[in-house]
Amino acid sequence: MLEIKNLDVYYGGFQALSNIGLEAGNAQIVSILGANGAGKSTLLKTIAGLLKARSGTIHFEEKKIDHLESHDIVNLGLALVPEGRKIFGSLTVLENLLMGSYTARARKRKKENLENVFQLFPRLKERSDQMGTNLSGGEQQMLAIGRALMSQPNLIIFDEISLGLSPLVVKMLYETIKRINQERVTVMLVEQDVKRSLKTANMAYVLQEGKVSLKGNPKNFTEKEVKQAYFGL
Repeated sequence: MLEIKNLDVYYGGFQALSNIGLEAGNAQIVSILGANGAGKSTLLKTIAGLLKARSGTIHFEEKKIDHLESHDIVNLGLALVPEGRKIFGSLTVLENLLMGSYTARARKRKKENLENVFQLFPRLKERSDQMGTNLSGGEQQMLAIGRALMSQPNLIIFDEISLGLSPLVVKMLYETIKRINQERVTVMLVEQDVKRSLKTANMAYVLQEGKVSLKGNPKNFTEKEVKQAYFGL
């Protein structure tokens, strides 16, 4: 589904990612972990086409995408749920969702995708005429996920999905992620919630100072290994 090889990314003269190698298989849940400044957001922005790598390659469904613009990558079936939700506060819930269906692949199934989102999040259907700014934090996160699903992705990336939300809402969102994955959608989680993320994933990568310090099936990780890879202790 996604294959990254020898990825180097710079901000001016500062190297943010060094020789990153990463894979996400069909219908996998892949967790990307690391402390603040480890390079997680840089990696996501590079995958999504918001940043360009200085070297290395990114293939999505066997297509080379590291040279493509973000809208072209979305049209291939890769969606990002950004940190902070980034919903359009001046638009209604329905208008926000329809913004996710602007690509050629998504327009063909707009009505069907919308119904699927409303089945997944009945609360969004109830509030479809409300403005985005009038939603709670949890509802805004549902809206951000629903908007991404409207693009009909084969791979969906979640950036800090639990940030600022109550434990009850976070639990519900993780259950939703599992349901999305059961529909054969590959999921990539970038999280600070180490325990929950590792418990959910079947493949994990830990980044430290822009490099992969640990990778594999998280069920085989020891607590000591995770701490060492995460903090370098």
